[in-house]
Amino acid sequence: MKTFKKIVGPMLLLIFAMIFYQHAVMATDNNINYDTYKYGTHQTSMASTYYLRPAQVKTVGSKYLVTMTIRTKKALGAWPVQVLSIDNQAPMNVQKTRHGSDYDYVYSFETSDLSRIISSKIKVDVPGVYHATHMLSFKFDSQAIPKLNSSAGTTTAKKAEKVDGKTQMSSQTNKGTKAEAKTASPNDQEVAELILQAKKQAREVKNRELDLARMKTNQNIKNRQANEQNQKMFYYVILGGSLSLVVLIVAAVFFVFGFKTANGSKVSHEKA
Repeated sequence: MKTFKKIVGPMLLLIFAMIFYQHAVMATDNNINYDTYKYGTHQTSMASTYYLRPAQVKTVGSKYLVTMTIRTKKALGAWPVQVLSIDNQAPMNVQKTRHGSDYDYVYSFETSDLSRIISSKIKVDVPGVYHATHMLSFKFDSQAIPKLNSSAGTTTAKKAEKVDGKTQMSSQTNKGTKAEAKTASPNDQEVAELILQAKKQAREVKNRELDLARMKTNQNIKNRQANEQNQKMFYYVILGGSLSLVVLIVAAVFFVFGFKTANGSKVSHEKA
């Protein structure tokens, strides 16, 4: 009997430890709201209307796994927004799906600190209207960020919360946030405003390019006219120099002949 207890006792402790560790590292889901800012500012970005809220956040050991969704209208084309980087890393678990007539771009990223500003680089490609890359900044609700499951105490506290019936409240909160996510998609008026703004920016860029082209054309015309004027002046100088040389030669000839004639007359007088 004692031998049986010596064998079974440690085995039970080992099994209990394994179960406890599994619960300690088990991922827990949380829905957290966030703000979308222009990079390096606290001004709301134009791209904010694309992002569904809240984000889904899982705590896995010592890291957060954050899943975000970009939803765009059919009028903007198929998945016009693409995430190039998020928190200095490539997006994970990218999925392109449809939500009715809308387009959903779902992606994830990992971080060990969700209370700081998270930066992202996106590419917007609306065919025939707008093509650009933008930097964004995300600020997550610090009060809703869960603690990482890095200790047994955290797991025990969460178990106590479940015993107290807080799981039911969390479920109701999740339902409310999911309903909020469904209404977070930009409406047709917002999409139309975004398209108009993009077209306006495209026209402004095109007008600037046309103005620059006209300035270059005018400058080229001025340069060509200046070159033509310089060439004419050069020809005039050459012609004037040639005429002056001819005049000098003729004058020299007359001078020489005149001098000889004068000497001849002088000799004749002396002989006489």
